[in-house]
Amino acid sequence: MTAPDPAPVLEDNESESGRKGPARHAFFISTPRNLEPLLEAELRGLGITDVKPVYLGVEAKLSREEVYRVVFASRLASRVLRPLATFTCKTPDELYEHAARFNWGRILKEGQTLKVSASVSDSAITHSHYAALKLKDAVVDNLREKTGARPSIDKETPDVRLDLFLRKDQATISLYYSDGIMHRRGYRIQAVDAPLKENLAAAVLLFAGYKGDKPLLDLFCGSGTFLIEAAMIATHTPAGFFRETQGFETLPDFSPSLWAKVKAEFTGRILPLPKGLLTGVDISARAMAATRANLARTPYLDAVKLIQKDFARLEGPYENRVVVANPPYGVRLEDSQEGLREFYAGLGQFLKTKCPSSRAYVLIPTPDLEKEIWFKPERRLAIDNGALEIGVVEYSILPPRAPDAAGSPPEAGPSASEDDASPSESGPRPKK
Repeated sequence: MTAPDPAPVLEDNESESGRKGPARHAFFISTPRNLEPLLEAELRGLGITDVKPVYLGVEAKLSREEVYRVVFASRLASRVLRPLATFTCKTPDELYEHAARFNWGRILKEGQTLKVSASVSDSAITHSHYAALKLKDAVVDNLREKTGARPSIDKETPDVRLDLFLRKDQATISLYYSDGIMHRRGYRIQAVDAPLKENLAAAVLLFAGYKGDKPLLDLFCGSGTFLIEAAMIATHTPAGFFRETQGFETLPDFSPSLWAKVKAEFTGRILPLPKGLLTGVDISARAMAATRANLARTPYLDAVKLIQKDFARLEGPYENRVVVANPPYGVRLEDSQEGLREFYAGLGQFLKTKCPSSRAYVLIPTPDLEKEIWFKPERRLAIDNGALEIGVVEYSILPPRAPDAAGSPPEAGPSASEDDASPSESGPRPKK
């Protein structure tokens, strides 16, 4: 008896319905909690129309070219997974028996390496590591029986990655088309304490509607994540541009010519970064060093202005800008609640006096601190940064006051600042 295929490879010539055209198959594109609507909008902007937002991601029917587009260009996705099989299992032996029946030789070729990950919830099988081990054993035993060779396990850079999702005794085995977790862009070689994940930083910028058409000021630039993500948006650089591999190159249905076409399409749109468009501030010398090291992995180092200073001592003004602020809040500094209130009040004072007519996006650990900023919150997006739920709160800063009848100057005005650089194009066109 022939073992069933886990799933057919992605074909180019005919769709599942029999109509001519590229075949489309079901995929699950995961994203952090509460980013599902943003991811759906992003995918539609990439030309993906058959999408359905669900909890922690989007379900989509994708052709092979669309898979490459999503993996290379999505700023919000965490993983791109193709479900191969779904079945009920209540014991480790049932998991093994189901998985061992498939023809894994269609996916994993001789000499290729394997990694298996698993997540388990509300199921009779309670240990995710043990579930991953049983799936790995089933795949390895299946291949050894058919080929006489046992694939090696590689936890860092495997050729093939499998994911097991087990919830309420329903198991789904999926194949990674992304190179692991997609927030790892490839540019971050240094980090500060509790850095914001790259796709979360991109989510804040997309939530802000940032397109690179206004100057951006990052008051706590840390390791430079906001700055680099903003630079990539402003220059139309795809999120996967700095990755060494995308993940799909080692799969059996990989098409070098189709990948070359997609890559050329996106890289052909890249623009140089205007000098002075982005400004990063941090009081920490360690943070400045990390930001410079990460920027040096990109073409943006010479175009981004960096200032090592306490934000409260900046002269400004920074008028009509997008301001992002991810302070070293709460758990990270073990601040007292009173100290946090004073800190955010000081931040609000800075925004009021130094950032007229700007829009600010402040990451705040608890809702009760939102009122310490001097302005009424306009919108709020909850994101999970590690174990913390953080509110991204939008504030609209009022324009500067006109002088009064006695001729007193306004609190803040549009005069030029010594902290600013005049905008001009700088930096070579990225090549890869």
